[in-house]
Amino acid sequence: MAGVGCQPVLRQPITLQAPYETERVWAVVPFSNESGVSTVDGSSVADQFIAEIELVEGLRCLPLNRTLAAMRSLGMNGVRDLQQAYTLMRTLQADGLVLGTVTEWDPYKPLRFGAAIEVLSAGDGADRKPLDLKELTMPTAESAGGAQGAVRAELSQASRLFDARSHETLIELERYSDGRAAPDSAMGTRAYEVRIDLFSRFGAYVLVRDLLEQEAARLGVPLPNGRAEKVPTKD
Repeated sequence: MAGVGCQPVLRQPITLQAPYETERVWAVVPFSNESGVSTVDGSSVADQFIAEIELVEGLRCLPLNRTLAAMRSLGMNGVRDLQQAYTLMRTLQADGLVLGTVTEWDPYKPLRFGAAIEVLSAGDGADRKPLDLKELTMPTAESAGGAQGAVRAELSQASRLFDARSHETLIELERYSDGRAAPDSAMGTRAYEVRIDLFSRFGAYVLVRDLLEQEAARLGVPLPNGRAEKVPTKD
């Protein structure tokens, strides 16, 4: 009699939910690199964050190629100040712009990944019409809220260091990878401890969660259990 193999048990992963009343659109700029490791690819790191933002309930994120095309059209190599940030945000017709810096990067065991990120949002009364390329002046941080029609800066920030030697990091990593790793693979969830692309993707999830919780606090919106995580319900 032929044996019947057991099917692996599939689990729903924990996900995130945005604290906004309506769906919002974010864009992510390629990350700058202050890790001291020259091989860090800021665009690849940005793609990790875009992938996690796209999974957030109530958020959409523009593809990186679209952001890069807009930056080229504006003659931007990066976003260096608030004026450039708002110019890019209006060109993309986005509600928020995510800027980030890689602060730690070690692709060898034990893995280390650190980043500091912020999301800059236009105020509720901001003009989100497409930007005329002839109009390249926007309010600076000093003028925000001062003149009539000026756009007020709304900013939330987060930073973390993820170290695979830390029990705190490993506990969070186990929660994140449960439901995301292939249950029938040889390494399973341990793949997240040895591959820097998966480890940094986990870091992106946690930092996006921290940003959303900062946004909820800024808006005065309560979150279930004070967290942006949406824990799957059991059948």
